[in-house]
Amino acid sequence: AHCLLGRCFGQRTAEDGGGSTNDTSTRKMANLRRRLAQASVLAVSLLQGARAFYIPGVRPHEFAQGEEVPMKVNSLTSIHTQLPKDYYRLPFCQPTGGPKMASENLGEFLTGNKIQNSAYSINMLREVYCQVLCQVTLSKVEALFLAKHIKYGYHNNWIVDNLPGASVGLTGTGQHQTHYAGGFPIGFIAQDTKEAYVYNHVNIVLEYHNPEGKEGSRVVGFAVEPMSIGHQFSGGYQWDGVSSEGFTKPLEACVTNQHMVRDSISQFQRVAQGENVVYTYDVTWRYSETAWASRWDVYLSEDHMVPAQVHWYSITNSILVVLFLSLLVVSILVRNLRRDIAGYNAMSALTDEEKEEEAEESGWKLVHADVFRPPHTLPMAFCVLVGSGAQIG
Repeated sequence: AHCLLGRCFGQRTAEDGGGSTNDTSTRKMANLRRRLAQASVLAVSLLQGARAFYIPGVRPHEFAQGEEVPMKVNSLTSIHTQLPKDYYRLPFCQPTGGPKMASENLGEFLTGNKIQNSAYSINMLREVYCQVLCQVTLSKVEALFLAKHIKYGYHNNWIVDNLPGASVGLTGTGQHQTHYAGGFPIGFIAQDTKEAYVYNHVNIVLEYHNPEGKEGSRVVGFAVEPMSIGHQFSGGYQWDGVSSEGFTKPLEACVTNQHMVRDSISQFQRVAQGENVVYTYDVTWRYSETAWASRWDVYLSEDHMVPAQVHWYSITNSILVVLFLSLLVVSILVRNLRRDIAGYNAMSALTDEEKEEEAEESGWKLVHADVFRPPHTLPMAFCVLVGSGAQIG
């Protein structure tokens, strides 16, 4: 029956004079099916070798007591320059084996993010008191470079379990205040002497929650309180920054088994050539009733410091901008269409020779010939690849 139908179809097309056209179309369809089959086999072979990985913070993770909680560092940012800088371009402590890139997508690269591992060691429910991280002796270039970034107001952006670090500081009245956007500054400039001071000590405050029916704890809060401390080793000990003995030597500003407080700071760490900057940190764990699913709420409301009207102002502003741009585009199109319609109406009064000269299209109307012309080779595969690439990007 299939051959009979084919013979009848061939006789009908031959009588109509289109036999050769039908054969050409059949061959093109057969080639297209063969190429699509080959592409499908190639796609299946690639899918078999694909691997998946876990993105921190997308799925809740329960940390056992004592388990390592990785802390990562992102690019330094500033509202004054709008140029992100690599964290390890400044004289900060580097992890053992050098910094390594964390898994990130193309979007993070395009937005200037550069997430890397850090030298800080954090374990679930394990308190840390004034732990020495490293010592950096500032050269002339490093001191100038660090002071320049402090002057431009660059901020650290640290991440724990996909939570960005909030900044804990003091208000003008001396009260503690937490900001959940923008990270925390790398230092400050003295108002009287205009000298630069670096924040070489941080109090890392982590909040955890114990979910029902699960073993372990989840990280639901992350804040950093930066401090500048001119550290000196007790007994006049001079550390070269390399030997393991310096990590266990006591510091004058630190109290055993007590977290660092601002009242115990006698001098700040100045940024100058030849200064030995000792980096230290504390880790404090606090229980929180906040569930893992709602841990981002405080970032949206800035802990209720931002009134709800601000969001409505932003929405209204966005709507007005969209309306203004839409009216601008519509006005341009209407003006061009009116001009074209007026030209077409004027052509009715011209002679045939003048009409042929005026009928030639020019300018933006020639674009339609390129936009709607499909590619000659595998147009469907081209569309699929372009669409997939747009979604991946």
